[in-house]
Amino acid sequence: MASLQNERTKKLIFMGFKELLNNKAFSKITINEIAEEAMIHRSTFYTHFDDKYDLLRQYLISQRIDSNFDNNEFFRHPFTTIATINKQNLLPIFKSQNKDSEFRTGFFQFVMDTVMSINSDKSELDKFFFIGRIKAINLWIDETHQPYNPFEDFEYLDKIFQTGKE
Repeated sequence: MASLQNERTKKLIFMGFKELLNNKAFSKITINEIAEEAMIHRSTFYTHFDDKYDLLRQYLISQRIDSNFDNNEFFRHPFTTIATINKQNLLPIFKSQNKDSEFRTGFFQFVMDTVMSINSDKSELDKFFFIGRIKAINLWIDETHQPYNPFEDFEYLDKIFQTGKE
């Protein structure tokens, strides 16, 4: 019974967190706001999560699990696969959080964890090079003020990922 209660509480926290992410920058969201939105006590939050970064990671993992995430497709088209993870729930969040550097950092950590956890014929070194190419494209967008948004221009960014050319 305690397990069901824990799952229910986590679900409430996820729902409250999603609502906040749709309306406020991740970097501005506080634990008190998350607890209030989920109708739980602040200490209950810490029973389930270390901090809001842990919540973000676990929320994204739950969304990936609930989606039709295809490991092979991910290695061929990473931007499209990422942008379409549970598209109905996450794409609006991705679009609203795109400029928040704390969210992007947490999201990139989720991508790294995902790549490293995938069982495939790729070596650890290949996986790190894969991660590096994704990070390089995002850095190129940020540092050179490219007009691309990884959550809107994902098909074009996959083309760059595959060819190395704009």
